[in-house]
Amino acid sequence: MNNFYGSSPVREPGPVPGLRRGVTTFIGRAVQRQDLLGWMDYRSNPYPFANVLNGPGSGKTALAVRVAQDLAPDYPGGQLFLELSQAGLPDLDASEALFRLLLQLGMTESRIPDSFAGRVEAFHGELRKPTLLVLDSVTSVNQVRELLPGRADCGVLMTSRRSFSELEGLREMDLGSMTEDEAFALLEARVGAERVASDPEAVRTIVRLCGGLPLALHMAGAQLTKPANRRMPLARFAERLTAERLDLLRTDHLDLRASFSLSHRELSPESARLFRLLSLLAVPDFGDDLAAAVDGTEHWEESLAELFNTHLIEPVGTDRARFHDLVKIFAQERAEADDTPADRDAALDRAMAWSVRTVTQWGRHVGVDGRLSADKAAYNDALNALATEHQVLMAIVRQAAETGRDDVPWRVVSHLAGYFEVGGHWADWLEGAELAVESASRLDDPAALAVARHTRSWPLRLYRRLTEAIEDAVAALRLLDDPVSTRADVLSHLGTLYRETHRYDESVRCLDEAAEIFRRLGDVHGEGLVLRTLGHVQFWRRDLDDAQATLTRAIDLLRQAGDQAAEAWSHNNLCSVLGALWRYDEAENHHHEALRLFHQIDHQQGQAWAHNHLGRILGQYNRPDEAAHHNETALGIFEEIGDTYGTAWALLHLGTARQDATLLEQARNAFTAMEVPDPDGEGTALLRLGRLHGDATLLDESLRFFDLIGSLQGRANALLAKANLYPENTQTLEEALTCFRRAADPYGEAMTLLALDHRADAETILNRLGLRLP
Repeated sequence: MNNFYGSSPVREPGPVPGLRRGVTTFIGRAVQRQDLLGWMDYRSNPYPFANVLNGPGSGKTALAVRVAQDLAPDYPGGQLFLELSQAGLPDLDASEALFRLLLQLGMTESRIPDSFAGRVEAFHGELRKPTLLVLDSVTSVNQVRELLPGRADCGVLMTSRRSFSELEGLREMDLGSMTEDEAFALLEARVGAERVASDPEAVRTIVRLCGGLPLALHMAGAQLTKPANRRMPLARFAERLTAERLDLLRTDHLDLRASFSLSHRELSPESARLFRLLSLLAVPDFGDDLAAAVDGTEHWEESLAELFNTHLIEPVGTDRARFHDLVKIFAQERAEADDTPADRDAALDRAMAWSVRTVTQWGRHVGVDGRLSADKAAYNDALNALATEHQVLMAIVRQAAETGRDDVPWRVVSHLAGYFEVGGHWADWLEGAELAVESASRLDDPAALAVARHTRSWPLRLYRRLTEAIEDAVAALRLLDDPVSTRADVLSHLGTLYRETHRYDESVRCLDEAAEIFRRLGDVHGEGLVLRTLGHVQFWRRDLDDAQATLTRAIDLLRQAGDQAAEAWSHNNLCSVLGALWRYDEAENHHHEALRLFHQIDHQQGQAWAHNHLGRILGQYNRPDEAAHHNETALGIFEEIGDTYGTAWALLHLGTARQDATLLEQARNAFTAMEVPDPDGEGTALLRLGRLHGDATLLDESLRFFDLIGSLQGRANALLAKANLYPENTQTLEEALTCFRRAADPYGEAMTLLALDHRADAETILNRLGLRLP
């Protein structure tokens, strides 16, 4: 046996047996080593009996031998070492094990009894002093049951790839992988501190690729110290390890594959099959349902339990599992060699079918096209289930697209739309939608492609790629014939896209058609969703009374439908409308209701916009500290979820509340940097910078943006700010007054009247708003 691993030769007869080969360099496992020393102290723990267990290559033998060496002075009867299984050889049975142990105890071969019972008696008779047995690579209870000394001062330290908790008095230690620090130290001991220090990033890569397995790290170190490799840069070795993995992790005497093969050989045929088929999935982990689907037989539970018990898969939390990376590579090699292409394809097909079933079951409760379940318990269960399977489902979507299973991505991603939106998982949403469109394009199925393109338009909108989003929505409409409700959903979303590009007439046409379809179908929920958006369009067009009525109706419908997310957005929009009408108490009430609902469903983006809207309104009421608090809260959430559009608006309102030119410049730059810049945002940033600096050039530039989108209120504010720089220019004030009146902005109207020296008229308007003359 070398310094870390291997088998011990049969001990020559001698008076005091001991470990013939030992570990001269042992790295890490300090806590485990100390625990084992305590467990194996027969003076405080009579009949010491322990099992160090974990998967292949985890360093069980090295730790056991190191602890045995530490304990040598405490066991005057010596130490016996026996390896009970080796790759490529039959396991030792109890009788053969006793024969070899008796040889180690000094008994000549001619004196060893032939019968099993005689060997048991002779073995117990030879243990005259405290003795430690190290039984390596135990595979079954029957191998060791008769080897237990039965003396309080004799210890048994086993290593195994499985648990033997049924053995009375046994204490078990599940070893696990090394920490990164321990792995670094092991490589440093093998290849030298200077070499490790020369490229720590490459060392981190090597450690990661070895997955914290001491055997793999030992063999990586052995490769790096070969004469041909001593000058090889560590980065180059990391590249080779990435490409070659198991082929590189071998030496003349050790082979990681051989270590894995021993565990694979021990499995039942059913468990070995499941081990191989599960490895075909490109998923980070898996639960019982997916394992059962891949197995496809009624014996999956027993097979999965055996994989856990032999440490060929590792537990993740309480009810999930994963492969060690290197073990997974080995399992994939065995699947290629042992399973037919048809069997491998069938396993993948069962996994794909599971993914579609899962998202169909749970996705309908979280919502498609913004439609959330009215059943709160079902909604929460669905959110939790999809959060658990999120990364697994994304991995399956990628694998389906890569393997030509084109009917899977669009089905899975379309059912995850509501979950992605509520959870703010935009990057995954867009990636999945891109794969869905790419895959659906290869199908002869216009409806599938329509759903895929409609699905993609949602995350494109969130990333402010509005032109592309509109193209997808329009294409989806052209592809759709039936069902009518799906057409209405697409029209509703297209109306939102037109609103956000300030194409209000087109937005209203789409929304009116969608609302009519939903009314004809008796779909209260669908109609409520459309009215939510229509009310927001009316707000932007400054039809404030109509907007209030529409949003009030939307809230009633969406409450009936039990859609908390859409109801919350409607409260949020109504908050803005009431703020524009200078009805602050009502606006604040709707803000709190929106925030309450968004918190209930953990909708981060909604919470951020609720804070942002109220912050803007508080700024309108000249309450800058309270405004800044809400805008800071919004900014933090927007930045956390990666919402660049929301971040820009939060910066803009925060900069206004604090009168901070730096924040306003950041907002302006954020709007400019967007793939589809927002002229309203850019114009508002320029307006507030121009007002702060007293810069007419910036105000003129802001007017250009407001004229581009037909913003009466924006134009009115820019004209008023410009007139304040040049008080003698009454023509500009008169134009601003006209714009404020058309925009239904009484406060702006009052401020303009004041500038025109119509104090009595201004005071009348302000009194109506509950405000005083400045």
